[in-house]
Amino acid sequence: MNEKGFLNLSFLKNISLIWKILIVILLVVLIIPLIVSKYPIAKYIIMIILGFVIYGMVGEAFGNNILTFIIVGILLYFIVWKYFYISAAAFLLYFFLISGFMSVFVWGTARFGR
Repeated sequence: MNEKGFLNLSFLKNISLIWKILIVILLVVLIIPLIVSKYPIAKYIIMIILGFVIYGMVGEAFGNNILTFIIVGILLYFIVWKYFYISAAAFLLYFFLISGFMSVFVWGTARFGR
């Protein structure tokens, strides 16, 4: 009880910070199927978010014309409908990357891991 933190995981004490962060990210990514199986509406919410992200990226590349809607439709079928769990996990990793959670890998953890 005298240690910092609230989890006493003795097997993680000798692991560097990079490996701890990778383990946490892996657990967060693997929790998506559990959330979807517990709350089915979460699947549709994640699908809508992925649809908006795909449309935003394709719209920036091709503008607002018929080619954009054709490419968005094809990508939505394959990315959102057919390979949902893989794309949701990849989107979560992408979200971590753009929001700064993975800046530890960019700046390094040499002084934090010792």
